[in-house]
Parts: sequence; structure tokens; C-alpha cells
Amino acid sequence: MIRALRAFFLSRSLREEVLVVAFALLIFGWWFSGFEGRAARFLHDSHQTGSELDSQAQWLANRSKIMADSQEAASRFDASRTLNTTALLTEASNLASEAGLANPRGEPDPDQSNGQFSVHSLRFDIQRADWTSLQNFMLSLEKRHPYIGVEQFNLNVDKASKTHNVSLVLSSFEINRDNP
Repeated sequence: MIRALRAFFLSRSLREEVLVVAFALLIFGWWFSGFEGRAARFLHDSHQTGSELDSQAQWLANRSKIMADSQEAASRFDASRTLNTTALLTEASNLASEAGLANPRGEPDPDQSNGQFSVHSLRFDIQRADWTSLQNFMLSLEKRHPYIGVEQFNLNVDKASKTHNVSLVLSSFEINRDNP
């Protein structure tokens, strides 16, 4: 078959031979450009997979130390002081009232749980607050650390009334007492 194709090619005029070669080079270039992209994606994915496997191997090699550290850290927490969503909203509202902030609003976000721990988030908005009350509120939140944390803090100043509007995302964790 190769001989037949060679004989057919050589029996053509020079102009036809050049056109066939140019056409073949065009097809090869088109194929190669696609091949180059696929090869680059393959090498990138291969490198990324290797990096991920190295990271996993490192985590697995340090598993006993990580488990011991997490057990030690969990033993320092008082399970009775951890807060669920309702307790987080109540505590944040009480701290805001004690700081002199009027009408704070709280809206819970969906909880995240791994079975042993649950993380609760709360969007907490305070409108038209003075600076001193906000400072007192933030200091009282700081005293409840690590049981209440501030994930986001947005402060807007109303220059006309010289008050502040604050939007917070508070989070707390809860040790699930059902799982030892």
C-alpha cells in the first residue's frame, strides 16, 4: 500500500506534489496545535496531582501528632461554654444590649458539622451606633474568645449623624455532646 501511494505521489506534477505536501503540513500543524494544548493540560494536571499526593503524604505522616494536638486542644475547651445557633444569637444580643447598642438584628447562617464539632454562623447588624458603644461591644466579644469569633467586620460611617453602621459575621463552635 505504501508503494502504491509513493508511486501515485511521484507520478504527479511538481505543483501537485507541493500542494499535497502543503496540505499534509497544514493538517499536521492543526493536529499538533491541539496536541500541544492537551499535552500542556496533561502536564499541569500531572504536576497538580503530584503536589496533592505529596501534601496528603505529609498529612498522613504527621497523623499521630495532629491527632494528639487536636485532642489536647479539645480538652482545653469547656463543652458547657460552647454555643449553638440560638445561644450565639442570645449571647450576641445580650452583649450588644450591655454595651448600649439598640435594636441589633441577627440572622443565622446554615450550620456546618463534622459530627464531633459544629460551627454556627450569625450575621449581626447594628444600625446608628456611637463609637464608644461599639468599642464596648467588641471588647465584650473579645472576652468570649475562642467561643465566639468575628469572621467579618464591615463598618460604615454616617457622616451626617456621626453614627456607625456595623455588619458582622460571628461564629461559634459547639462540641456535640452525643459523640464522645
